[in-house]
Amino acid sequence: MASTDDVSRKREKLERCPPGHDGRFGALFDLAYALYERYEKEHKFDDVNEAITLFRDCLELRPVENEKSDRSGSLQNLALCLWHRYRELGAVDDAEEAVRLGREALALRPPGHPTRDMCLHNLAINLGFRKQAEICDLEEKIQLYREALELRPPGHPLRYLTLYELIRCLSYKYEKQGSVKDLEEVVTLRRAELDLYPWGHPDHDIYLHNLACDLRRSFAKTAAISDLEESIEHHRAALELRRLGHVDRSSTLHELTLCLSYRHDKYGVADDLEEAITLGREALRLCPSGHPDRGEFLHNLACSLRKRSIKQAATHDLEEAIELHRVVSELRPSGHPQRASTLHELALCLSNRHDKLGVIDNLEEAITVGRAALELCPLGHPDHGMSLQCLARDLRKRFAKNATACDLEESIELLRPALELRPMGHPDRSSSLHELALCLSHRYDKHRVTDGLEEAILLGREALELCPPGHPDRGAILHSLACDLWKKFQYLHQAAAVVRPTSRADLASALFEFSQHLWDQFQRDVIMTDLDNAICLATYAVELRLSPEDASVAAWVQRLAERSNSDESERAVDNLRALANYHRARFRAQHAIIDLNEAITFYRHTLRFRPARHPNRASSLHDLSQCLADRFREQPAAADVNQAIVLEQEALHLFVRGAPGYHVSRRCLATYLQMQLNSRVAMKSSGGSNVTPLDVKRVIRNVAFETLKTMPPRLLYTPTGFLYNRDEQITHFMNSQQCEQLESLCATCDRHQQMELIHADISRHFQYVTLSHRWGEDEPSLCDIEDYTVYDPYIDGGFGKLQAFCRVALEWDYLWAWSDTCCIDKDSSAEVQETIGSMFA
Repeated sequence: MASTDDVSRKREKLERCPPGHDGRFGALFDLAYALYERYEKEHKFDDVNEAITLFRDCLELRPVENEKSDRSGSLQNLALCLWHRYRELGAVDDAEEAVRLGREALALRPPGHPTRDMCLHNLAINLGFRKQAEICDLEEKIQLYREALELRPPGHPLRYLTLYELIRCLSYKYEKQGSVKDLEEVVTLRRAELDLYPWGHPDHDIYLHNLACDLRRSFAKTAAISDLEESIEHHRAALELRRLGHVDRSSTLHELTLCLSYRHDKYGVADDLEEAITLGREALRLCPSGHPDRGEFLHNLACSLRKRSIKQAATHDLEEAIELHRVVSELRPSGHPQRASTLHELALCLSNRHDKLGVIDNLEEAITVGRAALELCPLGHPDHGMSLQCLARDLRKRFAKNATACDLEESIELLRPALELRPMGHPDRSSSLHELALCLSHRYDKHRVTDGLEEAILLGREALELCPPGHPDRGAILHSLACDLWKKFQYLHQAAAVVRPTSRADLASALFEFSQHLWDQFQRDVIMTDLDNAICLATYAVELRLSPEDASVAAWVQRLAERSNSDESERAVDNLRALANYHRARFRAQHAIIDLNEAITFYRHTLRFRPARHPNRASSLHDLSQCLADRFREQPAAADVNQAIVLEQEALHLFVRGAPGYHVSRRCLATYLQMQLNSRVAMKSSGGSNVTPLDVKRVIRNVAFETLKTMPPRLLYTPTGFLYNRDEQITHFMNSQQCEQLESLCATCDRHQQMELIHADISRHFQYVTLSHRWGEDEPSLCDIEDYTVYDPYIDGGFGKLQAFCRVALEWDYLWAWSDTCCIDKDSSAEVQETIGSMFA
């Protein structure tokens, strides 16, 4: 009623201002604006039509050459009314005119004008409503909003509105084009948006949630774990603010389950998957039948249950996942945008059930459902490659069951375009390579086409390179590649009657035997590819011999050396010594120092199995001594020649006087002694580097001190479990054998080489790892471990996690480790700041 009275008063005012009256412009403007305001409240279409007519009359009274501020305002108001009418009727002419008027209004507000930001913002809005709008309009909108945002710095009352609109545009552009830069800008703007709604603001939870969602999207695109961890942190905080009964609690629960599921996929931590399922069930309870999000929540819970069924071999989880996916497929009928993903997941579950129970009907249904999913994901669809591969995998399984050649050929036909859609750098390329290699291997088994086997081996090797040690798929890929290499060995040596190896140990022995044949060929024909392949096969053989408990080859050697009389130990020694010989031969042919270093490592491993009184200890000592001498010739380091002499002296003592090995060892020892003497004479004659041992020691200490300044002030020393401060770390290093070796190396170098050696050696020595974990109860603090070792068997509480962390770090050859629970004095703000600075330096 009040708005109607206002319009009536404004009409009366206009009637008192006929054409030519000085106050007519103001009366026209006031009535037009009153009609617009009433339209916004009551949505009477006649009001917006009349407002448009009156604003046009205003413009006629304010041509370009007259007062600019009034004309620009009238232009913007007319554009606003046209925009509303366009939304009501969809008339393209109204949208086009609104954009034209907005541009004219902006031209009257040049840079520096106090209301330019409003013109920029309004023009951007108008551009978004043109039906024929293309990406060029979107780009222009983004640029307009960016300029408006610069004119609305922190503290501006309308900054929030421009941030919101710019985020919407960039998010839409990212969904259409997938540019990481757009998503990164969205995340940056989300942070700025969150700053406007700090802790305590009633809308803080909304902007925490929004930022967390975009961080998850960023992780899904870039695999940056920091984004995922931050997303989880923000979602947990938002969930605290959205307690039971909050209207948006279910959406935050759902997003958190997605993040936890992603983290489980990356690290394989069962607790993450368990929590994702628990939260997913709670989210589902908050979305009863008929809720618009119920289908998505059902789908994601089913996906998590399928993952757990694989991890724990729990059939009931898989059955529940299938049941849920069938319900979701009813909620997502033909034409639903997410139907393809539901069909894809249902096909996966059915395929998994076939793998568990061997029921062919499950596989048949998986193939049928997989074909339906592929039809919904044609070429160009982001899930086309995934759909191709999953259908191809199930066809390969059916071939393995029924030996139907057409299934295998179709599988290969599907996998080739799937591989093209996963170029170098794609996270799933290794799985496509592995799947295609399996199919080609099966085709070789059926038709004995050697070209297919050769391609399978090439693909398997590429897949293995993409899955470094520790990757969850590396074991399966290595096993398949080893089988293919064994097949190649069989056809090359016409040994088809040999029983195919099945266990990893048998495969390792088969590959090692193949490597020995290639080694023999290399010694006969001196063809380098034979030696390269021998090294590759022997390396694969060593990896196949490792058990899941072996974190590295060094850990495997240590475990076996403790029971060196076993058959496994004997096979290991043969494999290790052969690898050492292969690398030494390649070094002598190509002079690549990396091969010599590898040979030294493998000879050291071999020596672990040959203690005092072992009949072959002397020869192992001699081999290692030779390699150290060769390295001294390439890179004169006193430590190498000194150790070569010590090893050869022991070998000479073990050889029987007069035996062939004795004479060779004696000559080598004499050579090494002469090399040592020559290096000392050369140093004296050249004056060395004019740096005394005292000077070198001082430089080493200074570099160590500067290096440690960039690191946390306290670190755990993993071999002993004691906590060291910086002074103790420096003292420990300066008194170590590694420091003595570094001094010896520096003695043969010029000043520039010395500094390079010192910096590299100290950086390598003080590398440390950080414990990434979720805090639990009874976490040990600084006062709990000062003056104690974390390995102390008599301490209890929360030390178990810390002990395991230090032990694993040591196995991976990290001497130093840091944990936020105990390596920092939280009562010292200065130390806290210093530690934070060092972590992000």
